[in-house]
Amino acid sequence: MGRVKSLPNFLTLLRVLLIPFIVFAVVLGHFKWAFFLFALCSLTDFLDGYIARKRNSITSLGILLDPVADKLLTSSTLISLAYVKACDLFSVLVIVGREEAITGMRAIAASRGTVIPASKGGKLKTFLIMVSISLILLGFKREGEALLVVSAFVALYTGFVYFYNFFKELREI
Repeated sequence: MGRVKSLPNFLTLLRVLLIPFIVFAVVLGHFKWAFFLFALCSLTDFLDGYIARKRNSITSLGILLDPVADKLLTSSTLISLAYVKACDLFSVLVIVGREEAITGMRAIAASRGTVIPASKGGKLKTFLIMVSISLILLGFKREGEALLVVSAFVALYTGFVYFYNFFKELREI
């Protein structure tokens, strides 16, 4: 079995492997455990990027895998929170729909040899979603849901920006 060649990629893979445990904790009503695991995953999200930049070990795999891991983490947690009626379903549908669309767009771009890295707006969106999820898991439902609505609007805006830039790039290829 091969081994992961960089610590940032290992942290990203660890984040993906912890996702089912977060979902199970939410569905079983163990929000504190879910928060602990979610916070750990959020920390790995920060650390993988920080370490990759600090060690100059940014890889193509990391550029592609990190945003997918973020989407899996936030989408899975949001869907499980909506399932147990702990948050607004409409915001979850907007955010998850945007995530799926952007992932598809990235796959098309990658098939044409173009890597679309996360933008600052996309990183802000992820941060807002992570904070809103954390608030909900910690029992601050009203505040978490309010921030989730803001996150949905940021997700829509950044999604439009990604698609605009993607189609602009496509015309130049």
